[in-house]
Amino acid sequence: MTEHTSKDPIKAIKALLTDELHIDAVHFPVDVKSENGSIIIEGTVEKISQKKRAMLYAMGLAGITGIIDRLRVRPSSHMSDAQIRDHLYGAFAGESAFKGLKLEAEVTGGIVDLEGEVWSLSHKRLAGVLAWWIPGVLDVINSIEVNPPEEDSDGELSDAVRLALEKDRLVDAQSLKVSTNGYVVTLEGVTGCAAEREAAEDDAWFTWGVNDVVNNIVVDEASVHKLP
Repeated sequence: MTEHTSKDPIKAIKALLTDELHIDAVHFPVDVKSENGSIIIEGTVEKISQKKRAMLYAMGLAGITGIIDRLRVRPSSHMSDAQIRDHLYGAFAGESAFKGLKLEAEVTGGIVDLEGEVWSLSHKRLAGVLAWWIPGVLDVINSIEVNPPEEDSDGELSDAVRLALEKDRLVDAQSLKVSTNGYVVTLEGVTGCAAEREAAEDDAWFTWGVNDVVNNIVVDEASVHKLP
């Protein structure tokens, strides 16, 4: 990850939020402050990409001993913690890849903390994506352990993003290409609408371990008629 330099990290992060991430400070106020040598970023943003990019940028600032992540993503609808938990366990039960695995989720204030043990990084990443897809979720903490431990790679990350796209009913994965270099995912291909393009990018960001997403997907409203 690139290390940034700034005499005032708080000012640098605030500039990123407004100038590069285009976060509307009126509708989505974000508080950035220092406490005991750590930077606390707290508030709600509109998109998962804004949250992830803000946190990755902050972690790359020189002289910062720690980052406390209290940045949430606005949910698409309101759900109680019990409803989120029920939807998540239903999603796990309906996923054949999780058969025989014990996954647990603690939900507090719309924040999901995933725990348990799985056989591969792909399982861990898929569980995280399924949690992010639940409409009422504000944040996902993926604490799932992989046993036996598995070495990560760009290829593994590409496979996990591709799997997420294939399972997303809003996306035609056959029309998209996924590649990864240094944990930066590049999406290419054609979609029939801007919403599908955005959903594909969100799926990449929802995938644990992604450091950035380059969205080169082209929107062609006529493309939907060209798909097999």
